[in-house]
Amino acid sequence: MSTRGEMSPRRCRRRRTGPPSPPPASLPDADDLLREILLRLPPRPSSLPRASLVCKRWRSIVSDPQFQRRFRAHHGKPPLLGFFLDNPFSCPFVPMLDPPDRIPGARFSMPLYESNRIIDCRHGLVLFLSPWPPRRLLVWDPVAREQRRLISPPELDIGQMFIFNGAVLRPARGQGCSSGHFRVAVVARDRACTRVSVCLYSSETGIWSNIKSLQLNFLPVEQTSTLIGNSLCWLLPVRRQNVILEFDLDKHTLTVTELPAPIEPNYKKLWIVPAEDGGLGFIHLSQFHAKLWKRKPDSNGLDVWVLNKAIDFEELRPTCIGYSLALVGFAEESNAVLVQTDSGVFMVYLRSTGFKKLSNLSVFCLHYPFEYFYPAGTGIGDGHGGDEVFNNI
Repeated sequence: MSTRGEMSPRRCRRRRTGPPSPPPASLPDADDLLREILLRLPPRPSSLPRASLVCKRWRSIVSDPQFQRRFRAHHGKPPLLGFFLDNPFSCPFVPMLDPPDRIPGARFSMPLYESNRIIDCRHGLVLFLSPWPPRRLLVWDPVAREQRRLISPPELDIGQMFIFNGAVLRPARGQGCSSGHFRVAVVARDRACTRVSVCLYSSETGIWSNIKSLQLNFLPVEQTSTLIGNSLCWLLPVRRQNVILEFDLDKHTLTVTELPAPIEPNYKKLWIVPAEDGGLGFIHLSQFHAKLWKRKPDSNGLDVWVLNKAIDFEELRPTCIGYSLALVGFAEESNAVLVQTDSGVFMVYLRSTGFKKLSNLSVFCLHYPFEYFYPAGTGIGDGHGGDEVFNNI
C-alpha cells in the first residue's frame, strides 16, 4: 500500500505517456525535387536544351509547358539575346551572348520585302510597317518563325492620314512565352501634322479598336515606343519642346504630357524610360552627362516633373571624336539605354550606371533590343534549328 501523496508506478507511467507523435513529413517526390533543381538553372538559351540531353527523364521535365511557365516566372525578367538594327534593306540581328548561348545572326535575320521597316520590338515579337499605302503591318516571331500580316485600319490609311509609328506587345499573361496572342498599336497623323491618332488591334478578337485622336502640332519621329506600366508612350517634338504621347491600354485613352521647358527638342538626346517607382520618366543627354526626370505629385497633388538622378558619362568621352553621345535604343527589361559613340554602341544600366560595349558600329542607327526566354526545344548557337536538339537524344 502506498502512503498518501505517493503515486503508484502505474499512474506514473500513464502520466508520462503523451499523445502519439505525428508521422514524419513525407519527402518530396523525386521528380518534384528534380524540377526544383532544374528550375534554378540560369535563364540562358543553352540551359534547358543542355539539360534535356542528359536523359529522357530530364527531357520530359524541361519540355513540359507547365515547367517552362514556372521557369519563366521564377526568373522574372528575360535575358537580352541581342538587338535588331533599323536597316532599309534588311533587319539584321546582332547577337550579344557568348557561345554556347550565342544565337546565330542569320537565324534571327529576315530580308525586308516591299521595303518594310522595323518600328518596334517587344516580348519576343518584331513589328514592321510598309512605307506606301495601303500600309501593311507585319508581326514576326523570330523564335517560332511565324509571321502575321495585318491590314491597317482604313480610316488611318485613306490618303489624308499616314501611319508613321506603332508598337507590339503580348498580353500580360503571355509575356515571354509561346502564347500566340498579341496586340498592335499604330500611330497616325494628318498631312499637316496637326492631328495624331492611335488605334489598337487584338489578335484575340481580330478587330481594331475605336480610333482615339488629339489636335496637336508636331513633327513625326521614328523613335520607338516605351511601355510604362500598362501604357504605351511615344516622344513627339512640338514646336520648340517635346511632348510624350501616352495611350492607356486598359482605358483606351490618349493623353499628352509636356516635358520641362529647359529640355531642348533633340530626339537623339531624349528617351522615355520608367522611373524607379515604375512611373513615367525620361532621360536627357547633354554632352557627357545625363539627367533622369520623373513625374511626381506636388504638395497640391498635381503631377510635375522633378529631377531624379544625374549620370556621368565621362568614361565614354575617349570613344567620341567628332560628336557627343546619342541615344539609339532602350532595353525595357534590362532598364538600360543604348548609347552611340564614334567607336561603337554601349549599354548603360540606369540603376547601377555601369556600362559595357555591345558593338563597333559607328554609324547612327536605331537599335531594337530582343529580350526573350529562349524556350527549350529550339536551336541554339550550335548550328541546330527547330527541335533538332531534342531529336538528337
